[in-house]
Formats: sequence, C-alpha cells, structure tokens
Amino acid sequence: MRRALAAILCACAVASAAACGGSSDEAVTTAPPAPAPTTPGGDLAARLPPEDAVGGLRAGMVRRLPTAQAFVDALYQIGDPVRDAARERLQEGGYADGLLRDQAGEDPETGVALVRSYVIRMRDDEAARQEVAAAAAEVEGSATGRAEEVEVPDVDDARALRVTVSQGGVDGSVIFVTFADGAYVEGIQAVARSGADLQEEEVIRAAQDLAARTGS
Repeated sequence: MRRALAAILCACAVASAAACGGSSDEAVTTAPPAPAPTTPGGDLAARLPPEDAVGGLRAGMVRRLPTAQAFVDALYQIGDPVRDAARERLQEGGYADGLLRDQAGEDPETGVALVRSYVIRMRDDEAARQEVAAAAAEVEGSATGRAEEVEVPDVDDARALRVTVSQGGVDGSVIFVTFADGAYVEGIQAVARSGADLQEEEVIRAAQDLAARTGS
C-alpha cells in the first residue's frame, strides 16, 4: 500500500504532517463529518478512534472523502503507478463515502510523527473484506519497504503490518492496522522516524478498542 510509504516519507521530511497526501483540492474537501449513512452502524465519524487513542498527538481535522477518486488523491502519491488501479478497485467495490483524519506528533524526534485514521464504506461485507486484503497486499508488495506481519488479538480478520522504510536517505517505520466491520473498512496508521518510538502497542490497542466499540 503506497499510502503507507507516502505517509512515512512526508512525515519524515517535514515537521508538520498537514501537507501529507495528494494535492487535489477539488476532489478532497475539508468539511464537517459526513452525515449518517443509510446502512446500519451510525455516523461515520463514530468509526474513527478518539483523538487521544495514541499519546503525544496534536488535534486533527476530519476530511470527508466522498468518492474513490478523493480517497486516492488523499492517500496515494501523485505519479504512483498504482493510483488508477486503486481507484478502479474501490469503485468496483461500491465505494460510498469516507473520512480521514491526520494527527501530527507533538515531538516527532522522539515519538510518533503522524497518525492517520480513516474509515470508508463499501457496497457490502464482502467488498469491505476484499479491500482489507488488497490494502495489506499493497503494503507487502512495496519495493521500498520491508513488511512484517503483526498480531491484533480479538479483532476478527484484522491485518496489521510493520514496515521498515528506507528511500532517498529517508528512514523510518510504519505500523498499519486495517479491518472490516460489515460494509465498513477502518484503518489506523502510525509513522515514526528512524530511532523514534513508533508506539505500536498504542496503535494496536486503539484498533482493538475501536473494533470493540463498533462491534467488529
């Protein structure tokens, strides 16, 4: 998943994570949380972890990503050869809506530099499970990072990967957790520079708490 690589490179290159992601202001709008979806499960915003789920973070703004194109623009680097395939996959899976929140770390020299949380709504349970598998496969297939599987106890079918990244003189690590809850896909990703605390246990615990709260 190039979304993990994009986050680590951006977070390690600058102190603020506010500029991470794509650059399409037309496709990605900054707005209040999306209205409650028509499928059971409540407001999409309730499916994001609390802002204090991982310690040492600044407040983050929630962005609505109403289309598959908006999601790709926000989470994949411009010029990434997998962008079009990712958009098509999400569209075919019935992408209906999404929210994204980025939180910069208060001290990226010693702790996490960025925590990115998102939730998207797909057509149905099967489409959500397929997207979880596809996201994990993208991480594992990245040529610029080495991925290791991480256990997420008590979260059915969750995928978690720790990625060590080194590219262009930038070194760091990512912990990425994603799981499906009905038609929803939820993801939490933390980024740290080399030598800083990735706070992996806190990220795993945040995913577990979120899954317990939403019923996954």
